[in-house]
Amino acid sequence: MKFRTLFFTLLIFSLILSGCGYRIQTKKDLPFESIAIGEIKNLTYEPRLQDRLMQSLAEVLMSYGFYLSNDAKYRIDGDITRFSLRVLSEISLTASEYEVDIAGTFTVTNRETGKTYPVKILRPFSTHFTTKDKLVEVLSQKESYTKRALNELSQEIARYIIYDLPEKQGQ
Repeated sequence: MKFRTLFFTLLIFSLILSGCGYRIQTKKDLPFESIAIGEIKNLTYEPRLQDRLMQSLAEVLMSYGFYLSNDAKYRIDGDITRFSLRVLSEISLTASEYEVDIAGTFTVTNRETGKTYPVKILRPFSTHFTTKDKLVEVLSQKESYTKRALNELSQEIARYIIYDLPEKQGQ
């Protein structure tokens, strides 16, 4: 009886895993081993945004298994073209809901061939937060949600490199 229960449990578990469409990605699935983060320009008025994006990009790329090296064959460059903190709603003439919005243009360059590939980002990255607190709390939450939007932008850049880089498609 125990053997039959164990057998059916393992059978059901294996069917679920094999039919779900997911697969475990390993370092061998990456298109290359190392990448350099080149110049990230901040074309907005938000201070140090390029530094925070470089930090986030480095963390995300390393979490996917890339090595960061200045001598790497591929390099990421880009411009942060938009940063805004907008009020979305107010209550009794006091702003209560905000949106942090970030957009940019980025490229991946093969330094050996000189080919440059634009990173196709389908949408700007925005996060929303609600607060009725004082300005200090709003600024604190703005920093936290800016970090979240930069992380999402970094994730999208990494996704493009892993899955959509034209050079990988040709291999």
